[in-house]
Amino acid sequence: MQDTIGQICSEDASKLKPYIGRYAAAEPDVKGLEPPIFSNDKKSRARMGVNHPQLAAMLCPIKHLTSYNEDRKKVQAQLQNGEVKMHAAAWPAFAYEGDSPGENFDPLNMQDGLFKGYLMRR
Repeated sequence: MQDTIGQICSEDASKLKPYIGRYAAAEPDVKGLEPPIFSNDKKSRARMGVNHPQLAAMLCPIKHLTSYNEDRKKVQAQLQNGEVKMHAAAWPAFAYEGDSPGENFDPLNMQDGLFKGYLMRR
């Protein structure tokens, strides 16, 4: 039963991959992700998640977003190697309000703007 559930989830996720580049961009009609992600290019797909600079910023735990914005390459490497942990208790920046995910985050009021990020509204 677990194998079947895993296969179904994998099939569902694979159908979303071609659209991630358009869906994740703040204004997809104006500008897409840089570098772009193409579903039929394996090298391009290898840059998804924390391997892509814009997607890494969206996935970055909100408490590390200031550090990410100060030194993107360093924190992106820490996300990739697991030094910066991404877990259920650490909300990702994309869940927060702002033209750039999490830009309006207030550490003194963590609930303010939560679930109001543009990806959450789509």
